[in-house]
Amino acid sequence: MKQTISSRASQTRERRKPRRLRLFLMFLAGLVLLVLELIGVAFFWLVIRPLPQTDGTVEISGLSGEVKVVRDKAGVPHISASNVADLFMAQGYVTAQDRMWQLEFNRRVGAGRLSEVLGEAAIEQDRFLRTIGLRRAAESELAGLSGEEKLILESYARGINAFMETHRDNLPIEFSLLGFKPEPWTVLDTLSWGKVMAFDLGDNYGREITRAALVEKVGAAEAARLMPTGSAPTTPLIVPPNVSYKGIEGGLALASIQADLHALVGQDLDGRGSNNWVVAGAKTTTGKPMLANDPHLGLRNPSVWYEVSLQGGGFNVAGVTFPGVPGVVIGHNERIAWGVTNVSGDTQDLYLEKLNPANPDQYEFKGEWQPLQITSEEIKISGKPSETLRVRQTRHGPILNDVTDSLKNSQPMALRWVALGDAPLIGSVLQYNRAQNWTAFRQALRGFNTPAQNFVYADLDGNIGYQIPGLWPLRAKGDGLLPVPGWTGEYEWTGFANFDDLPSVYNPAAGFVATANNRNVAQSAEKVYLGQEYDPGWRAQRITDLLKAKEKLSLADLGAIQADVLSIPGKEFVGYLANLPNSDGKIAPALARLRDWDGRLTADSVPGAIYKATYVKLVENMFKERLGQDLYERYANGNMTLLAVLTLLKDPSNSWWGAAGRDVLLQKSVGQAVDFLSGKLGSNEADWKWGKLHTMSFTQTPIGKGVPGPLQPLINLKTVENGGDGTTVAAASFDLLNPFAQTTGVSFRGLMNLADWDASLIVNSGGQSGQPFNKHYGDNLDDWLNGRYHPFLFSPAAVEREKEATLTLRPK
Repeated sequence: MKQTISSRASQTRERRKPRRLRLFLMFLAGLVLLVLELIGVAFFWLVIRPLPQTDGTVEISGLSGEVKVVRDKAGVPHISASNVADLFMAQGYVTAQDRMWQLEFNRRVGAGRLSEVLGEAAIEQDRFLRTIGLRRAAESELAGLSGEEKLILESYARGINAFMETHRDNLPIEFSLLGFKPEPWTVLDTLSWGKVMAFDLGDNYGREITRAALVEKVGAAEAARLMPTGSAPTTPLIVPPNVSYKGIEGGLALASIQADLHALVGQDLDGRGSNNWVVAGAKTTTGKPMLANDPHLGLRNPSVWYEVSLQGGGFNVAGVTFPGVPGVVIGHNERIAWGVTNVSGDTQDLYLEKLNPANPDQYEFKGEWQPLQITSEEIKISGKPSETLRVRQTRHGPILNDVTDSLKNSQPMALRWVALGDAPLIGSVLQYNRAQNWTAFRQALRGFNTPAQNFVYADLDGNIGYQIPGLWPLRAKGDGLLPVPGWTGEYEWTGFANFDDLPSVYNPAAGFVATANNRNVAQSAEKVYLGQEYDPGWRAQRITDLLKAKEKLSLADLGAIQADVLSIPGKEFVGYLANLPNSDGKIAPALARLRDWDGRLTADSVPGAIYKATYVKLVENMFKERLGQDLYERYANGNMTLLAVLTLLKDPSNSWWGAAGRDVLLQKSVGQAVDFLSGKLGSNEADWKWGKLHTMSFTQTPIGKGVPGPLQPLINLKTVENGGDGTTVAAASFDLLNPFAQTTGVSFRGLMNLADWDASLIVNSGGQSGQPFNKHYGDNLDDWLNGRYHPFLFSPAAVEREKEATLTLRPK
């Protein structure tokens, strides 16, 4: 009987096992469904819900009338309003719809308030930004705004704030990830961004430190050789008497901090530049002028540029601007077109200062002790106590030593820079947006104080022109290449150059004007000293050659020039490699490929990859040991270094080649390049393609690399293989110390056709939207990579034909 009961119990337990398993599997399935549902809810809440409304009607407070926002198929807003205030309020609103996080990040850079949201990782950058005082400089300009400028800036700010106020619970994902909500936008936030762009496009003081460190390390003659200026690479350096650069190498840490700051915002110190050119109707297939522009800046996600079109209140303009800046920075109106590149001029000077040993809050000037101006800056740090920074300023500007411990015991250095003085900018932009001819355009540029730019111009009457504006210091003594004594009074700025003495050209006989950060006026012909640290001119030479190659140029021809990847210095460099003996069997196949190279750095170029790998190894072999790690890291990057190497190649027994001479070091470098390429890309030489080394990762700025792994594909765009380098028209620079990832390049391309504005073309490096899963988040990327464009629409009829959505903004 017991056995029977036991047997039945056993059978019952066996029958219950499948049932329990089924119940467990049902529970597990339910749990999975719940988790998926929660993920779906979170995805909708964090990513989909913040996407902007682009169709229908929205009521916002502050408008006086109705505003139409028609978005074309590229997502570009074309805004029409009946008055200035409504027009710019709408521009602020739609910019916030697409780029709210970028707006927030941009203003934190301008204010030196990155640590509040990014924590200790950004503290050195905030110290640097607070010390140089971009925000303080912007504050000083606030009171000088005209009535219309205030109206436009305040209207733009109201538009951004109207978006923020109605979207506090569904802001872009970055705010959720960092756990904060933005403060109201102010006029000062916009003015500060103009200072940031001036800072981004000027690094003369950093080169002064590097050059002075080279003088201390290897002497003035060799420093001049290693940092050549323009067409005279061995121009003697004039070292000011009675100064010592001992310890100035500690200032290289400033360059490191600045480089970290640029990397944080997606920039690269040594790769910035631009191309622009304008062609008269006599040289075009349409008989009307054409204008091309492609600024070279840090490649960000989202792009630094925002496309927009504005009609109403006296404005009828289209082009690109920076998120946070009203109006259009580069583009055209109904009568004229314009484009810009950086001049690469010298508007910064470093002054060595003497402090009073008995009172460190005093400095010497002309034999007398002067009081330092002292400002306290509170820096808030996420998760940490606040820090108070004591900023000291002389008559020349802020003392930079307090930024980094490496300069604490070095002679104080003060930075004088035009952007830290009274140098307003926004009024000029708004004025040239409405200019109708060359005279009015030049008049507007009289207020374009900083950053110094090369402007090219065209109008419907067939005129073309070129103008450099800006504040250019007149120096009592010195050339701005090295830090100078601040205590003597000999090296003071005595004023600024007269605008009418700055380089300008109108309807040149050549039928075109082209600039690429090169020297455009012979130094002997300059009425005003603009500096000596220009780009060597390889891009400018290539553009000029291609513009001269055809009697008549089409818009497609201009696009082909923008996509050109022939490297003039690369061809010259490889000429020395091609003549090396083939005694080393390992390098013989590589040398054979180099001999047949056409100089084009296409993404699939094998000899291009061999050339670049060899150059990187050669620079390290030549300079690293002799200069030391810190100085080498600051010196190695940039076209000045390449120009120095090309000059030294003509002198095969120079001491920089080592005891064995030039050819032995070249052979060694080629061998190291072959080893590197084999280890990186495999033993098959056919796989050694430049694009496989030279990639660009479009990570979200600035948190794309720091978000959890599963979120990275959500907010980051793809990594692409690219051709070119910093010397090609299609610029694509990389950090020599982190080869070969691209950091800087073509931020947008524009082709303006004055025969038919609607036939103009444009492509951004990313897309209009800064929000993941928006259809215009990164949708320009493939076209940008492959040299394609989308229509740069202007007329209401063309916009209507290509419209994607229409949003009506109405007063609330």
